[in-house]
Amino acid sequence: MSTYVMFLRGINVGGICVPMPELRKVLADAGCRDVTTWLATGNVRLDFDGSAEELKQMAEQAIGDAFDYEAYVLVRDADSLRELVESWPFTPDDAHHRYIVLGGGSAFEAAQAAIDAAPTDEHVAAFGEDLYWRCLKGSTTSTPVAKLLAKREYKATTTTRNLNTLEKMVPDQA
Repeated sequence: MSTYVMFLRGINVGGICVPMPELRKVLADAGCRDVTTWLATGNVRLDFDGSAEELKQMAEQAIGDAFDYEAYVLVRDADSLRELVESWPFTPDDAHHRYIVLGGGSAFEAAQAAIDAAPTDEHVAAFGEDLYWRCLKGSTTSTPVAKLLAKREYKATTTTRNLNTLEKMVPDQA
């Protein structure tokens, strides 16, 4: 068994209701163990006997069937999440949010160009498939990067999480 983290995209908004207790049961019934969720946004840590790709396929099918929608999930193994969290490249402070855009690494160049075109107090950095994003508190939906990520080409395949939540999801090292 391997430990994975999984992030559901676009739930509990726009009429797609996925209660966390029911999500945990669906995943457990599909063969996952030690299923834990954070918040109501589809943050999950679990153990699964298979690859990340097998988990993604199984979860999308099981969740989609159980909640009657086309589910989209991003999966990372626990060690990858730990490395992602520990590699935060910007100095934290109380004035800024710390976000990771999962699956957003492909948006890096466009995000940097958006910042360069309309200078603002936000920063981005690519980390593999993901994107670090730092912006002023209170501006999360109005910055150049936020507007870029809201476009259909990114919105359908990415999901944004606060680094504070991801830090809680990293399993304790044994």
